Amino acid sequence: MRSPPAPGWLTRTIVHGISGWVTLLTYLFMLIPIAVLIVFAFNAGKSTVVWTGFSLEWFGKVWHNRNIARALNVSLVVALGSAALSTAIGALAAVAITRREFPGRDLLGAALAAPLVLPEIVLSVGLLVFMSFAGVPLGYGSMIIGHVLVSIPFATLIVRAAASSLDLRLEDAAADLGANEWQTFRLVTLPQLMPAIATAFILSATLSFDNLVMSTFTSGVGTTTLPLRIYSMLKLGITPEINALGALMVVANIAVLFLVMGRYLPLMLKSNRR
Repeated sequence: MRSPPAPGWLTRTIVHGISGWVTLLTYLFMLIPIAVLIVFAFNAGKSTVVWTGFSLEWFGKVWHNRNIARALNVSLVVALGSAALSTAIGALAAVAITRREFPGRDLLGAALAAPLVLPEIVLSVGLLVFMSFAGVPLGYGSMIIGHVLVSIPFATLIVRAAASSLDLRLEDAAADLGANEWQTFRLVTLPQLMPAIATAFILSATLSFDNLVMSTFTSGVGTTTLPLRIYSMLKLGITPEINALGALMVVANIAVLFLVMGRYLPLMLKSNRR
């Protein structure tokens, strides 16, 4: 069997070269603004365009800002609550859609994925109108419901993809050994789905924590999230305090990334060595 011909000089130079440069420029376009934000978070002066010296003053102001601390607490409560609900609902729905035959299964799958194709502002306005008609007060509950509506499609798709690739023979073996349906799910199916469930939880919490549109329509008095607080601060102009807060959020995201990668990177390295 003849091996495929090697790419010519024109293909190697133009096609492969251009794709590499485009990739590099894309990453630079995304990362340079973040790097500039982090650098000017350490600026001693109030200017965000002129470097006057190194200082940690703005991080101290962020640390002692009670409004930011209160907004951070609201964001964490809403993010963790909505992530737990969306992951639980999405995981159960994904297992049911993948493993069970019932009337309306396809309709349920389409309904769970519908928020992905609808503009978030439409969902936010619709939910606000519904809650106003139903007399639901705006606060933690309304924000958690709104964030679940936004994040549940992602949680469902992640767990559904994992459930579709499970080995059914393991469940059959558990049933042959005397395990009932609940024991099979708890001892065989659920442990195999835990990495996907953990991924869905982290993604849902991240989407909720960074959400601005849904939070704008569903937040009440005393439930201002951190993105809403930052947006209100930006109305007065970009300050080094905002840069410092942004730098801290970048560091927190990187820490979460390393926390997740620290679990799976050794397994990836072992598989590559084989």
